[in-house]
Amino acid sequence: MFDLYLKIWLDYNILIKEYKEDIAISIMKVKINGNYEERLNIAIQRLLRAFRRDAELVNDEADIEIKMMIEEINKRMSVKVSTKDENLSDEEIVHDDSDRKYLILRALYRLLTIIFKKELAYGVLTGIRPTKLVYMYKGKLTDEEIKQLLMNKYAVSIEKANLLIEVVNNQTRKYGDITRFKDEVSIYINIPFCPSRCVYCSFTSYPLNYQKVSQEAYLEVLLEEIKSVGMFLRNHNIPITTIYVGGGTPTALTNENFERFLIGIEEYLLYNPVREYTIECGRPDTINEYKLRLIKEHQVSRISVNPQTFNDETLSKMNRTHTTSEIINTYQLARDIGLDNINMDLIIGLPEEKLDTYIYSLNKILALEPDNITVHYLAEKRSSDLYQQDIDFEKHDYHIFFNYAYHILKNNGYIPYYLYRQKHITGNLENIGYCKVGKECLYNILMIEEAQTILGLGCNASTKFSDYHLILNPKDLISYMHSYKSYLEKKLQYFEEMRNQYDGSLFSEHEYE
Repeated sequence: MFDLYLKIWLDYNILIKEYKEDIAISIMKVKINGNYEERLNIAIQRLLRAFRRDAELVNDEADIEIKMMIEEINKRMSVKVSTKDENLSDEEIVHDDSDRKYLILRALYRLLTIIFKKELAYGVLTGIRPTKLVYMYKGKLTDEEIKQLLMNKYAVSIEKANLLIEVVNNQTRKYGDITRFKDEVSIYINIPFCPSRCVYCSFTSYPLNYQKVSQEAYLEVLLEEIKSVGMFLRNHNIPITTIYVGGGTPTALTNENFERFLIGIEEYLLYNPVREYTIECGRPDTINEYKLRLIKEHQVSRISVNPQTFNDETLSKMNRTHTTSEIINTYQLARDIGLDNINMDLIIGLPEEKLDTYIYSLNKILALEPDNITVHYLAEKRSSDLYQQDIDFEKHDYHIFFNYAYHILKNNGYIPYYLYRQKHITGNLENIGYCKVGKECLYNILMIEEAQTILGLGCNASTKFSDYHLILNPKDLISYMHSYKSYLEKKLQYFEEMRNQYDGSLFSEHEYE
């Protein structure tokens, strides 16, 4: 059945999804002449780059010149866009700035689909949190009305419109109205050490034997930050919803340091039961039985054991110092110890991997039956070693695998429960977290939907308040060691001020991007 399904999708994508690049130049310069507002330039630039990553909006000599004429009488607005070869128009009744903005973008989008000979699954949406749009309309419109709005106003494909609604429905089915967590807080803690740096990684990472700052010295400062935050929250009677420990690789800490770290979290943050406590154990080469038993003992409820791929050759090229057999053995050890909520990540788009490699890796993961499977599509990050390598981000394999994975995972009892997009993501797709029903990761939902304040602790940890204010701890480890107190004071002071004037408005259209 799935072989037939795969063949149909292969033929279909080769026919209509293959990218035909007619203009062979290093930078695509696009000039738009017209009476549109300059404040739309950022949104237009994003849209151009969604079609072609090297596209640039310019004011002088250009490879493509587009004329745009906007007319508005009462509430009826028309937008005409044209090149020397094409002429299109679009019009509708507009009620606010949002309607005006997306009418302009939609008209431009239709012209760009002709110029670049392709469509975008997410239409004019270029932000990383499209599910927030669904939340914005929930309660006001039916699911069918939301779907039509996504397709008509934002030019989202029917498949993606259905997916966005499905994801949000899966979230609310488990947790109800997630705005109910707004008066609580979640904690993200960063451990910036790793046995080696994966070439696709853009996170702050230091070697295990980093000479300038030892693990012990870092933990001394980090635990002080954890203690201060824990005491503040306890004194203000603020519940902690979830705790998420990431990195780097948290299990890269030595046995002694890892135990000290877990004891500190238990002492200062688990003053009341939390709904969820996750630790990333992503690298099998950092996990042993002792650490897994510590995890079980110290109330951790969820872990990740991340293969990324089940191709040993790719693992080696990506600078991951472990094998696929270590992944399987580590996963089984975690199960034997009694850990009953395990996530596994898969990355699609790693260099030289093909459709059959993705399918093989997914089938290997499915055979293990983890509770969560997160499918990431490679995004080229400036700070990663892969940046500027020659990667084909338009291959039809990516779209085929997305649909294959979606259907095979659902047939195996997994549901999509969170979704986000990134700049320069493979195939212009998205990252999706799948889980068995009842195993939805609450932290992922709260973080992606920006439904509550997330306090970030540690080097390179970001704090994002529910009013979207950001405070970023230093990326540099030495800088963090010297200045963490000042950043801690800023976070706690702003948190207290924000709580006193909180207006309850979590989901607004201008913020979803």
